Amino acid sequence: MQGIRQNNMTFTLARSNLLGMAAGLAALWLALATGPALAEDAKPAQPKPAESNAKPADANPWAVNCSSGSATTELQCQLSQNLTEAKTGQRVLTVTVRRDNGNGSLAMLLALPHGLFLPSGASFQIDQGQKTTIAIQTSDQNGAYAATPLSADLIKAMKSGTNLNIGMESVTRKPVTIPVSLAGFTAAVAKLESIK
Repeated sequence: MQGIRQNNMTFTLARSNLLGMAAGLAALWLALATGPALAEDAKPAQPKPAESNAKPADANPWAVNCSSGSATTELQCQLSQNLTEAKTGQRVLTVTVRRDNGNGSLAMLLALPHGLFLPSGASFQIDQGQKTTIAIQTSDQNGAYAATPLSADLIKAMKSGTNLNIGMESVTRKPVTIPVSLAGFTAAVAKLESIK
């Protein structure tokens, strides 16, 4: 793959992809509450370093979105960041942080690409900090999914960090690391927490 660009417009995925992703996300969030293919030789390129005038100062790659199934259901809000392949626009990775309305805790979901060695799981690391590996819990026609609760310490580290490095192995066991910008994460979490 030639270059990943950050895209905070979650509605750029096709409707069928969104419906499939939503089903996978809902199953993982329920599991937490209750207790695009990578070719063998493909390597997602690192996002281009931001130039000093490339983005306005208020640009935030994290989008806060809310939805409700009906007028009687509670509003469900989350923040997310999509990384897509620059030439094709194909989704490579989506990182979503969602608040549990019951207890206010946060959890992170990783929507990963196809073509992974699933037993290795996925990992995340803030800058050069400790690497944490989590299981890939399910997959569907849109990719594979891993989720984990976020502790207060981890949220604090994400707020002060530069990149959230997401690691995985291709089906041929080649390591792949995709950096996700944490720029604007603090403001997005504050907005998420302010929504009642």
